[in-house]
Amino acid sequence: MPAASIRPSFPRAFANREPDMFGRSDTGRGEAITVRSGDVSRTALIARLSDNAPEPLRNAMTALSAGISTFAVEGNRARQDVHPARLPAVLRELATKYVPTVYQGLTKAGVQAKQDAAAAWARSSTPEPSVGTVRQEYRQIWLPLSLAERAARVEHADIDELAAIQEAPGMFRDMTDTPIWGEIERRSAILNTAKKYALNGAFNKQPTVADPLASGPDQAQVEAEAQRLVDTRKERLNNLSLVETTLTSVAIAIAAATELPIEAAYALLMGRE
Repeated sequence: MPAASIRPSFPRAFANREPDMFGRSDTGRGEAITVRSGDVSRTALIARLSDNAPEPLRNAMTALSAGISTFAVEGNRARQDVHPARLPAVLRELATKYVPTVYQGLTKAGVQAKQDAAAAWARSSTPEPSVGTVRQEYRQIWLPLSLAERAARVEHADIDELAAIQEAPGMFRDMTDTPIWGEIERRSAILNTAKKYALNGAFNKQPTVADPLASGPDQAQVEAEAQRLVDTRKERLNNLSLVETTLTSVAIAIAAATELPIEAAYALLMGRE
């Protein structure tokens, strides 16, 4: 029997199978979906949020991950079945089917989480109103100081001194976009939180055999709670940064896959076509 007659017969489509257009990997920071089209390679990072991220935010990220994954699977299948000239249009149809709803869901959840974080921080860092001239006097002290001198004062400033500056940002425009202003807000939040817990007795000292007459606020516990507030804000801001990275990278990857300009791809994802 001739050798050619015993060879298995394969369809031409499998003999010339195209490489996958979409690849998936775990980066440690989240799942990466990489789009390869010719010499172009773009990656969408579906970021892994912290366990303490708001549940709606985590659920929305999970939904986007599922939508992008389905799009990638269907996109790889389309690359094998569709003529290259028609592929971008088919991928646009697939992107429209699987991604916009979940993309908009993460956008909405991210906006809400950002607003909630800003409101929580404002409650902690915004100074209470005051009467008298003490804060005016503090402002007069600060006005002629250099940025370095002002930064040095923040570490030991009390609530009224910090509040005096926060109440009048227009007088300190050279400082509002610097790390000094962020440090003023951070220390103000700690002091305001400590004051609140000291007043309501939430962390009062408890009598012990070594200190049977213990009373008043336990300063160590108060300061620890205030620091927890600051750490929570950092975590919130980090989660929001990851959401922003995800949304931007997904739009760029979809643009590469569908051969659309980035703004047009974003319009597709947001349902603004």
